[in-house]
Amino acid sequence: TNKENIALSEANKLGIRSFAMNDTNTDPNKVSFPIPSNDDATKSINCILSIVREAISEGLEERNLDQEKKADEKRDKAKKIVEKK
Repeated sequence: TNKENIALSEANKLGIRSFAMNDTNTDPNKVSFPIPSNDDATKSINCILSIVREAISEGLEERNLDQEKKADEKRDKAKKIVEKK
């Protein structure tokens, strides 16, 4: 967050939420969702990013299931309307 302070300032002005790995030398108050971690070590970065990647995958999968469920409900409603006529 020290190196990308301009991007964080712009995001905050525009109301865009942000998340970042925060080490002890950064200000977590500038970030919407700070992740306390060592932002210099590649192992730490890989660990955090693998968790974020997994969470994104799970979220996308849940969204797809919800969309399929809504589409099925719409099809069922359409069938009922057609059957009544």
